[in-house]
Amino acid sequence: IAFMRDAFRDLLRIRASSTLFRLRTADEVQARLSFENVGPDQNPVVIDGHLDGKDLPGANYKEVLYLVNVSPKTQSLLLPSQAGKPWVLHPVQRAASGADPRAREATVDAHGIFSVPARTAVVWVVE
Repeated sequence: IAFMRDAFRDLLRIRASSTLFRLRTADEVQARLSFENVGPDQNPVVIDGHLDGKDLPGANYKEVLYLVNVSPKTQSLLLPSQAGKPWVLHPVQRAASGADPRAREATVDAHGIFSVPARTAVVWVVE
C-alpha cells in the first residue's frame, strides 16, 4: 500500500511539473499529443504518448514521451522519430527518492530504442 501511495505521489509531481499534462481543450490535445506505437506492427503491451512542448507556457520541457509497459517482461520499442534526441528520465523518476526504482532501469539509445522494465510507467523528457 505504501509503495502505491508513493508511486501515485510521484505521478502527481510529474503531472504538476508541466502544463503538457494539463492541456485544456481537445484542440490542444490534438495539436500536441501523438502516438507512434500503432498499426499492425505495434507492440500491444506498450502504450506510448509524445507531447510537444514548443511554445507552450509552463511546458518546462521541449518534449515529453511517456511509455507504459503492462507486460510482466521488459519491453523494447523502436521509435525512429525520437532517435538522436537528448532524452532523459523525468527528474522525479531519476531521483534516488523516486518511489519506483524500476523506472531508473529504463534505457534509450541513439537509434530510438526505448526499453521499459516490466509493469512500469516511464516518463522521458527533452529539457
